[in-house]
Amino acid sequence: MKSIRLCFCLLLSACFNSLFAQEELGNGMLFPQFEQGIVVFKNGVRSSASLNYNMIQQKMLFLEADSTVLEILKPLEISVVIIGERRFLPVTSGGVFYEVIQAGQGSFFVKQKATRVSAGKAAAFGGYSQTSSVTSYSSWQSSTGTTVKLNPDEKFRLITTCFYYLKSGNSYKRFSSAKTLGKLFKGYESEIAKFANEQSLDFEKIDDVARIVEYGYSLISNS
Repeated sequence: MKSIRLCFCLLLSACFNSLFAQEELGNGMLFPQFEQGIVVFKNGVRSSASLNYNMIQQKMLFLEADSTVLEILKPLEISVVIIGERRFLPVTSGGVFYEVIQAGQGSFFVKQKATRVSAGKAAAFGGYSQTSSVTSYSSWQSSTGTTVKLNPDEKFRLITTCFYYLKSGNSYKRFSSAKTLGKLFKGYESEIAKFANEQSLDFEKIDDVARIVEYGYSLISNS
């Protein structure tokens, strides 16, 4: 573990009091629990660790033997993080990782981002009334300990959103629909649009996105 450059990260469970039940809110982690994985550094060093990804803070975390939660401080020194059969690449110095999804002869990348949203304010007799406008929070506590002010009479829930990318050179090009994906497969826009329509693909489902990206790569390989 000495090869990993890290800084202390507060335990996530310490971010809440009894007013914000974990079972209602969730903890914003990609995996239900820390999973055994491998951190592969660009210098060739490989380190085993219990890993998880915080989708709210957008940071790769690992668990020490004494149950202290730590974050990787310099992610761009890492080549890849492997958790089970899933692979994650560092994208920013701030700690964002994209998951690599294989799609036929190519691949695409997914960023999963969780946000807290208000489910309503406390009403009479212990109920909750829906607020007129939903308030979204990107995080409730940063790795430095800065907290978002919470309303004790509001109930919150988590929403996870997937953002999709293809890699072009050293940059990631985002797409969110058959139309925007078609622009990345230049010359095959109509074929991709037709495929999405015929297959009734849902871009909120990663498996559906994998199907259409695989189709896009097949068009290129067969041309």
